[in-house]
Amino acid sequence: MPKARLWIRGRRLQQRLMDDWQLPQNRRRIWMHCASAGEYEQGRPVLEAIRKLCPDAFLIVSFFSPSGYEARKSDTLPDLKVYLPADLPGKAEVFLNKFRPHLALFVKYEFWYGYIHALQEQKIPCILISARFEHRSFFFRLYQPFFIRLLKSFTHIFVQDTSSAQWLLKQGVSQVEVSGDTRFDRVLQIAAQWQPDQVVERFLQGRKAIVAGSTWPEDEQLWIDCVRQMDLECPMIMVPHEIRDKHIAQLLSRWPGKGIRYSELTTIAEQNIDSFDLLVVDKMGLLARIYAYGWLAYVGGGFGAGIHNILEAAVYGIPVLFGPRYQSFREARELVRLGAAFSVHDTRSMTQLLDQLSRADLADMGAIAGHYVKTQAGATEKIVNYLAENRFLTMA
Repeated sequence: MPKARLWIRGRRLQQRLMDDWQLPQNRRRIWMHCASAGEYEQGRPVLEAIRKLCPDAFLIVSFFSPSGYEARKSDTLPDLKVYLPADLPGKAEVFLNKFRPHLALFVKYEFWYGYIHALQEQKIPCILISARFEHRSFFFRLYQPFFIRLLKSFTHIFVQDTSSAQWLLKQGVSQVEVSGDTRFDRVLQIAAQWQPDQVVERFLQGRKAIVAGSTWPEDEQLWIDCVRQMDLECPMIMVPHEIRDKHIAQLLSRWPGKGIRYSELTTIAEQNIDSFDLLVVDKMGLLARIYAYGWLAYVGGGFGAGIHNILEAAVYGIPVLFGPRYQSFREARELVRLGAAFSVHDTRSMTQLLDQLSRADLADMGAIAGHYVKTQAGATEKIVNYLAENRFLTMA
């Protein structure tokens, strides 16, 4: 319900403010649409590369999800952050007439019929980036004819892998190119720009930790049960997917050891910090940096709809654990195949795995994970080269 309220309130406020927005007439206006924060992180390297090539470009980013908008509304890279109005008759035309973009970029799975059709009608280039098609899924099979017609409306489609490109070509979608996934470029950027976190370093005091990121209640219960059954002898950092006071209080009350919130650690005397074995991060935007403090990472979501971004951890050269629902994620399957990631199904499989793995084994696995991320980089360069070669980044 809180997200639904934000979704409605944000769009109502935006509708009132739109008439006051003054958009530059002499700058190249480039619009990128992202569903949420994850897709924005996926598209951000492309925006950064465009900014370097075209410093005067006016960058507009739209979000569908309020969690994405709220998480990135203070980002200074885009010139304007907005909610995407619902894809209802006439809405797309109003939106495009207001912003009049010269180029539109959609990230991953954003297929909005009204907007894509309106872009085609107005002859505005429309590019899909970092796309991947699980065409065996029930949803995709059910609506396949509709999706194929929609995909043919894109000016160009950059896909993550060869299988996606081959399938599209079989369906008569010819404007397709394999670029890879820009998420690899993004996590490498974040790692290269890494800065220490003084609160985390105060908690760890030179030690390495197990970092559990983007956790849901099922993931947290798994670790609670695991800690009750075995002595891990190391600190743990947990970053819940949703930061709510009530949820964090419940987590800390159930924890077998002694935990503390990130926001409270600075109030604890130095000599008392050793008594805490769990740090719960109650601040957004830190997870990608915090993984660097781990000797082992656990990424949540695998007991629900699917795992969150495991590349944010793997880029630091540490092995990754996650729940059973990971098959839809190519990087997870490949890291499991390489022996640098593991799926656990319950407390028993988790404790058995942790008992079997030595620190030396984990170091070797982590090196494989880090190497894998580095070898997959380069999608951003391919996409931006295409945009530049086709003069989509210059004023006519």
